[in-house]
Amino acid sequence: MMPGLEWVNAAYSGRPQVTLPYGLGDTTDLTNTLSVLKLAGLRAVVESHDTIRLADGRRARFPPLTQRPRDDDPSNAELLLLAPRTVTATQIALAEQTATVLLVDVDRGRVWLDGEQALGTKDRWKDAAPIYVTFAVARMLAVNGATFEGLVRAGLTAGQVDDALARLGKRVHRTDVGWESRQVGGLVDFTIACYPGPGGVRTRWTSDLPLIEQAERLIAAGCRISGRAISDRPGYPAISKREMPYRVVAFTEQEVDMAALGFEPDTIGFAGTELIRPADPTIFLTAAAGYTDRTDDIITANTLLRADYRNADDTASLEEVRNRLQFLADTGYDLRHNLPD
Repeated sequence: MMPGLEWVNAAYSGRPQVTLPYGLGDTTDLTNTLSVLKLAGLRAVVESHDTIRLADGRRARFPPLTQRPRDDDPSNAELLLLAPRTVTATQIALAEQTATVLLVDVDRGRVWLDGEQALGTKDRWKDAAPIYVTFAVARMLAVNGATFEGLVRAGLTAGQVDDALARLGKRVHRTDVGWESRQVGGLVDFTIACYPGPGGVRTRWTSDLPLIEQAERLIAAGCRISGRAISDRPGYPAISKREMPYRVVAFTEQEVDMAALGFEPDTIGFAGTELIRPADPTIFLTAAAGYTDRTDDIITANTLLRADYRNADDTASLEEVRNRLQFLADTGYDLRHNLPD
């Protein structure tokens, strides 16, 4: 405390503090907001204490922060003006999905209007799509390699494949039989450990059904299961027949009516099922190359790696999947390069 302000400490010490909820009591500086708008080419003037008018005539108003009554009609503004101290991902999503929201990030010099970002550096998640495609290509090259045309036939565009190979850089190289990992099996650990995760939205559910039945119903609804839940799936020997996990992980491309399948939202945190609608669209693309009911082996390994409560069986299963992939990569290399024509 600065000299001469000891009384402030005295006022707080030994007395209960009465505080407002976070954010209340703060003032919003319209001057800084107007400066950022000007940088975006959106000249505006202050019309009232909580309303500005853009050059095109539209009025933008702050939402009421208190129950203080207004004398004028709160519905006569065309835009909702948001200029919080800290801009959140939720507010950005709202601004990008709602054309009537004017969002101003004063600290970072960013503006959203008419559902688009009008000023400032894009958020990092905007670059997620090419990163996800890069990891998809890496997964498809990790064991057996592939030709450029084969990667395109799998469902990618030529431009996406070009970009992914460039991003993988020295991890991959082109041979007489196509593209593959520069080091035998070198992409296996990379794709398991460095994959940034599926993103998207995760919900947790519970059901009185046995876990195997839960998985069957989710598969019938179009989901792909992952992690140790695939232990009891036919034709998948990689994960030993250990005791079933207490949690099934399922990925879906579309909305699933979980109630109709016999599930209800988990409120305790020990759900039998996690449902993930991923931001990564390539999970289903790479799974389709080998399975109809589960994720590909590398995504399965990453699911095991990211398990919230990974126990010894999960760890052993992860090692089992990894060792199997390394063995297949080594065998695949020998078949491609070391056998006589």
